[in-house]
Amino acid sequence: MTKKALICFPHKPSSEGGPGTFQNNLESYLKQNDFDIIYPESKLKPDLIFVVAGTRRILWLLLMKFRGVKILHRLDGMNWKYKYEHINFKNRYKQVLQNLIIVFIRNFLADLVVYQSKFIEKWWTGKYGEKKNSSIIVNGSSFFESSRIVNQSKEKITLTCIEGNIQDDNVTTSILQKLDTDFPNMENIDSIEIFGNHSQIRNLNSYTNLQFRGSVPRRDVKGILQRKKRIFFLLELNPPCPNSMIECLSLGFPCVGFDTGAYEELLDGAGISIPYNGDVWKLEEPSIDDILDAVNKVSRNYENYSSTALEVAEKYDIKNMTREYLEAIDSLLI
Repeated sequence: MTKKALICFPHKPSSEGGPGTFQNNLESYLKQNDFDIIYPESKLKPDLIFVVAGTRRILWLLLMKFRGVKILHRLDGMNWKYKYEHINFKNRYKQVLQNLIIVFIRNFLADLVVYQSKFIEKWWTGKYGEKKNSSIIVNGSSFFESSRIVNQSKEKITLTCIEGNIQDDNVTTSILQKLDTDFPNMENIDSIEIFGNHSQIRNLNSYTNLQFRGSVPRRDVKGILQRKKRIFFLLELNPPCPNSMIECLSLGFPCVGFDTGAYEELLDGAGISIPYNGDVWKLEEPSIDDILDAVNKVSRNYENYSSTALEVAEKYDIKNMTREYLEAIDSLLI
């Protein structure tokens, strides 16, 4: 491995959301392993470019490719909801363009493609064919604990949702409304907290039992989560590999969610997977009446599910993820 190799990210990590958390964590570990992190503004020629999902700097990327710089492309999911949402032409065009850029990078520029999950690999290869040089590296958490900080059997539980941006599609809205109306019948649940940018949510004040906490600085997330005994509820549909879920598992929090995307792939018995019973790709409404039973089942058996969550989380220790990425980077720098 070349010491102090220059790894260039097209953009600095965003302050919110899973991709920003991933890049922030990876940059820290790369620096600890004798890599220097740079961005295009430095005007330096990097040894490798690490693209997280996509970038608008296509001309720069083409130039670097022409100059022989290796490109590692970590793939997210594609935009898909716009096909069944009532959105304006500008937003629809933006999402289509974002997809085209990501497809172009994957198919023509990337020397190595990394999928976040088996679900993401199947999605991409099913639509655009297999990529010869590719691998799967699941996200990792820096929150891993060998024992729960909060683990009192008689303590009430907080049902918790965490998203970068809470969507306003009809399915997400129906799920939020169901959580709101089901709250009085939830066993051992004393509150429902929802973290994330909720600016898109319509009629926010109509939710009487949901506490919208807004976005939380990344450095404060772990401390806030550890203050209470929680069950994580996944709002995202077709999640690629949700960081928030992995972080909650690593703190011993069981999970509840619909069986879309990579959810069940990551869950591995650490909670309940609710059958969607509809076509999620067409935003058909799921079996929302099953949410209450799933939450109550986990709350009644909390300690067992919590122990399983900690066991499952061991494979999501960020050290495992970063080791695999270091190996992938080394393979391109040889």
